[in-house]
Amino acid sequence: MGPFTDGVPRCNRCGCELEGDEEGCPRCGFNPRQLGLRVSMGFLLIVVCSMTAIVLSIPVWTGLAPFLVGLAALSFGLSVVTFVVSFLVTPSRLGFVFARF
Repeated sequence: MGPFTDGVPRCNRCGCELEGDEEGCPRCGFNPRQLGLRVSMGFLLIVVCSMTAIVLSIPVWTGLAPFLVGLAALSFGLSVVTFVVSFLVTPSRLGFVFARF
């Protein structure tokens, strides 16, 4: 089901009719903005864990450090993109990005 049917904005998760600017769906409670922020924080947690592993493991596993730096860089980029998208999203606009979580 698409977000707009006959020009009426609808929730991407349950299909409830919306005004178009709600932060959450009144029927199912779907709030993609809040979910997007949680996903962004999860990516930042990966950054923190991989950087901590680098600091703790440099004397022992120096071959693993480049992989962990790459993982941290990728996770940081994904967290920034997710953070920006989460401010633009509503249940009827770009809600499909987080509808499957």
